Amino acid sequence: MIFGIVAMTFSIVCLSPALRCGADPDTLTDNLRRIETAWHAVGAPSTRVVLLPSGCLTGGAGFATQAAASAAVAPLCAWANSAEVCFGGAERIDGRLQGFIVAPHADDVTWQASIADGFATKVTVLESSAGKIACLPGADILHPEYVRLALFAGAEIILNPTDERSDDRSTARHYARGARAWENLAVVAACAAASTSAVGRSVQEIWNHSGHLSVSGDGPAASALIDLKTLRARRAEPWINFPAQLRTALYAREFEHAAERTRESPTESTANSSMESIEAYDVLMMQSHQNFVANPETRDATIADNMQRALGLARLFAMRPSTKLVVFPEFFLQGSDGAHPHEYWERCGIRIPGPETEQLAAFAKACGVYVSGAVLEYDPSWPRRYFNTSLIIAPTGEIVLRYRKLQCADLNGLLNITTPGNVYSEYVARYGIDALVPVVDTPIGKLGTLICFDSNWPELWRSLALRGAEVICNPTSEIHSNRRPYWYQAKRAHAAQNMLYVASANAGSEQFFPGAPVTAMNRGHSALIDYNGELVAYADGPGVIPLLGRIELGALRRARDALADDPRVHFRPESVARAYADFPGFPLDCFLDAPMEAAAEGPKLVAAQIAALQALGVLTPP
Repeated sequence: MIFGIVAMTFSIVCLSPALRCGADPDTLTDNLRRIETAWHAVGAPSTRVVLLPSGCLTGGAGFATQAAASAAVAPLCAWANSAEVCFGGAERIDGRLQGFIVAPHADDVTWQASIADGFATKVTVLESSAGKIACLPGADILHPEYVRLALFAGAEIILNPTDERSDDRSTARHYARGARAWENLAVVAACAAASTSAVGRSVQEIWNHSGHLSVSGDGPAASALIDLKTLRARRAEPWINFPAQLRTALYAREFEHAAERTRESPTESTANSSMESIEAYDVLMMQSHQNFVANPETRDATIADNMQRALGLARLFAMRPSTKLVVFPEFFLQGSDGAHPHEYWERCGIRIPGPETEQLAAFAKACGVYVSGAVLEYDPSWPRRYFNTSLIIAPTGEIVLRYRKLQCADLNGLLNITTPGNVYSEYVARYGIDALVPVVDTPIGKLGTLICFDSNWPELWRSLALRGAEVICNPTSEIHSNRRPYWYQAKRAHAAQNMLYVASANAGSEQFFPGAPVTAMNRGHSALIDYNGELVAYADGPGVIPLLGRIELGALRRARDALADDPRVHFRPESVARAYADFPGFPLDCFLDAPMEAAAEGPKLVAAQIAALQALGVLTPP
């Protein structure tokens, strides 16, 4: 294919003209005329990509044969050649949803069958004058793993011709499109037309590579300027680089394991708890203040002070009969000063079990609640290493779940910490694969936990859901930054696409050392998110806040049952396991033989991975 020089700055236009329904010649001709009129009305000379909705040629009627569809697309090919513009859209062909891309001077139309509908297991990416483009039709964009297949093939711009409706999951789909941009550092454009179904509505959305919604509309057209050079430069940065830090081998094994469980017990991941369950209950997200441990000599006193304040206030609300779960923030007992050698954490880390977990267990027993929170753990069986660990303690005082953070700050240069992925072989040999992403069955639902930065990795959410998780305890330490809105909206998307509750407890303030001012670097905004991605309860700022929210466990289970076979929700792990296994993601076991000594080692490894992906053509240098 000949496409000339790649434009670094150009416009994407989403067109949703009113269309007639039918595949007869007169209707096709009329719909093409309507598309042409809408396109010229936009009048953007910098346009390089035009996205049309699903059903863009037939108004939703679809084609009986591939030959008929190819013939109908021919006029778009002529327009692409004359205007040097790529066109994307989708049509149903013999009942199968297929996206397409028409590029200037291309030998053929690039067709992409829907993965969510079960018609494809890979994504074709087209190199064009507007960069590397993939077209994922319909519900494909709602499944992060299917979008990863486009990333693996080098996609920078992801087109989503779709149909849209107004229902209780409209917000979930909206956030999902933004999350796909954020977690892949890619541009995502979505387009739907009101006339493609009886309940359809017009939608145009263009999200830039940071996850920012550049434009949103419900009229006939919307456009946004794309800066491809900035996108490529961002993908070349080690800092919070999701494509480069993705441990595909770890998640390939998770998906393979899930597929095996499904074959052995087809209803395991969706089955309700075998225990007698509570229909609904309250959860307390304890947004607390944390003093940082300054040195080993003051360690015990600082932790005792943090413990007393956190438990003392939480007790007032945990003693209520309706409260069954309490979630504390990440680092709520120690703070998170990472500029220390491993010997420091041998003295300052928390041992599990140990005196601190005994106090948490006593609190759980006294209040009759489940308790979760995250601490920096030292385990003598892993010498010269420490972990970021979340616990769930039952009302009996028993530690029923221990999860060690998989996606930590080690690769971003903040902590010289160990993660299970960095010692994967030994970790799985000791504890088994289920210890990587544990889920515990309880009377208040199947509980799992993720910690802070973990929440940006959709595969981790999916692994929990595939194990049946219904409520995720999310101890976190989220600070003010320009990336925070996109992180937050992605968390809502993950709650919705996996249909689970997320109880997210963030720190509300901190004191870095004795005598330092109390600050609010941690932004607060603790929240309870429901299975549609909606905020049930939230703190609208920092500060010490005991936040209560209601979990409707019975409603969640009924909603899951109702949507169990919906391709917008139903995920098939076997469809992506091989692609994840074959992709050369960030390596496992990179600190198996010796621990990371300095946090600066992490970004160097990420930089090497970026270079490797650039050499393979997955990432394109700026």
